[in-house]
Amino acid sequence: MHIVTGNPVTGEDFFDREQLIANLWQTLEGDSVLLAAPRRVGKSSIMLRLMERPANGFRPVYLDGQNYESPEDLVADLVVRVGKVSGDVRKFTQGILTGARRNIEELEIWQIKLTLREQLAQGWREQGESAVRAAVASGPKLLVILDELPLLLHRMADSGEEGQEKALSLLDWLRHLRHEPEIRPGLRQLVAGSVGMARVAAHIGATHKINDLAQIPVGPFTREAAATFVRQLLASRGIEANVLITETFLEQVETFIPIFMQILASAVASEVRDRGAELTPELVRMCYEERALGPQYRNRFEDYYERLDRYYTPDEARAAKRLLRELAIAGGPVARARLQALYHEELGTANGGAFDLLLSWLHDDFYVEEVLPERREVVFKSKWLRDWWRIYHASV
Repeated sequence: MHIVTGNPVTGEDFFDREQLIANLWQTLEGDSVLLAAPRRVGKSSIMLRLMERPANGFRPVYLDGQNYESPEDLVADLVVRVGKVSGDVRKFTQGILTGARRNIEELEIWQIKLTLREQLAQGWREQGESAVRAAVASGPKLLVILDELPLLLHRMADSGEEGQEKALSLLDWLRHLRHEPEIRPGLRQLVAGSVGMARVAAHIGATHKINDLAQIPVGPFTREAAATFVRQLLASRGIEANVLITETFLEQVETFIPIFMQILASAVASEVRDRGAELTPELVRMCYEERALGPQYRNRFEDYYERLDRYYTPDEARAAKRLLRELAIAGGPVARARLQALYHEELGTANGGAFDLLLSWLHDDFYVEEVLPERREVVFKSKWLRDWWRIYHASV
């Protein structure tokens, strides 16, 4: 195992998610899935694990919504990737590239994709469905993994009326494939995104296009698994962590998300191995406050702040920042009534329905959660994000 603080983890660096992986494969036997996960919780690592070790009876292909600008971009890439897992991409696409049948053997893969993109501009739904039908006609189930689909949908919808129509059409097409009797037995979809899919779908009036997906959340590690993970991370740098060190480490992180533990382990290992510091509970606390939450790692989490302006209306973003600032400064639970008063103060409206909706979006986008519902109190979903917000955005 290695300490990895940037890229998704694969191979021997992948840790603990066996039960979640098993649950995903079991659910995919009968349903398509919406994988609900915040940014940097390990979602991409999980999807890559599905690609690395597919269950018997599945052929996975991976698509990243961040790489596309339109439905035809996505479908062109889907056709090429399906062709690859089917054994011969040129033979598979020959029936689709009607204008290039004679010289398709001479085309490079990128040229095939470009030609597909041009041809699909006028009929991506029909030709894309034909390709999927051909792929599911024989062989194991086709599993189409759609990572960051909400980002693609939002980008299209935000470009204007035509883009919003395309976003609606793409969601409608994906749902159609999931329910078409001749396609459904051989096709499953796994949709994921670091922005709440429900919020984006509601924004374009398409909630009914995703309500058939089985939702599976990606949560933090258990305390027991987190303790093992910490010890293995430090051991990979030749550092032995006793029970006291491990418990102190977990107290700092509190929400046992892999990236948090990777970053803190990297900071601790750097102090011990590179600077010769003694491994003590005090050192672990210092590494959390001054290193892990310091400028070196600030940009790893800045998207949590910036995406409020990208995906919320200006009024929603302003109110959300005010509420999150209050929660960060408080350091603990804050009454909903107090947050609603701040919402009213910020926007000059006492619209309880709008406040409730904003709070639900912040929950779906993994910022906050309600604790002790009978007391109607709200907290940051993770201690790390709360502390990060307090340091960098509590005075904004």
